[in-house]
Amino acid sequence: MVAISNTVWTAIAGFSLLSGWDDASSFQILIASGPFMMLSLFGVSARRPWIVGLCVTVAFWAYYTYVTSRPYDGGGANIGLGILMMVSPVPIAGACLLSLLTLTDGRSADEMASGR
Repeated sequence: MVAISNTVWTAIAGFSLLSGWDDASSFQILIASGPFMMLSLFGVSARRPWIVGLCVTVAFWAYYTYVTSRPYDGGGANIGLGILMMVSPVPIAGACLLSLLTLTDGRSADEMASGR
């Protein structure tokens, strides 16, 4: 996702493709892979948590790519977006664990929420 986002951004901005890679790119890759490292450390082999994690990760990075590729409005850096992307592994991991819980419990998420 980091590679796709960097490639799209540099193509839209008109820069060379390698200019999107900087010192922060390796940290972005580490952050984005956090929920998937958690799933592998827990030994999760079910497909649903992996697919849910991938879908939510794609959603976060698609939003990031959309915001960063828009014309610059001025006003400085988008601090909120930076914070959102730094904490994004938390809701991604939560979604993965919730989908795993629904698999192991045998009830739907609605049934769990209603206490049935």
